[in-house]
Amino acid sequence: MKKWRFMIAAAGCTAVLLTGCGSGATSGLRETEPPVEVTAASEEAETEAAEAAAESADLSDLTAMVGMRDEDTADLLGGGEENWTADRSFYIGRLYEAEFYGIPCEVSTTCGDDGTVESVSLRIVGGERQVTEEEVNEWEARVTELMGTEPSMDGQVSEGGSTNRRWTADGMAATMYQMADQLSISFQPAVGELH
Repeated sequence: MKKWRFMIAAAGCTAVLLTGCGSGATSGLRETEPPVEVTAASEEAETEAAEAAAESADLSDLTAMVGMRDEDTADLLGGGEENWTADRSFYIGRLYEAEFYGIPCEVSTTCGDDGTVESVSLRIVGGERQVTEEEVNEWEARVTELMGTEPSMDGQVSEGGSTNRRWTADGMAATMYQMADQLSISFQPAVGELH
């Protein structure tokens, strides 16, 4: 389907370019401005970049999953695989691999006994490298924009060793967990002490 869209777009561009190939086609151009050459490679690169941006997920996709039935999330974010305990006695939720803002990330859900998604977690950095302050600031800004409120910071490092930022708005709670080589964000309903 993507190839057909590209072929149709390329054919349309070719037709437009060919209609301008008459004897007076360049009469409106000034001598100092050379005509812009459009190549198939540049068109293909632009098309691929646009498709990648369209396929990249957004944080709002994660908040939308909270409260959904698990089976309704199976095909989201490119499809998720079931996540069970090792002995398959307990269903945890689903695991996904998706791109967020051009960055490959892991997403996991947890489900309640009724099969409803109770929380969604996004792992941005999972121990493979150090977390940079720049990316912490970028992700904090993204969550702040999504939630429409500024985060509160935990006053100290958690028992697990993370520095946490928390947002609560419109019945949703978001938490960003930061360690030297870990960065993740989770979303869940704001109930009880979270509200």
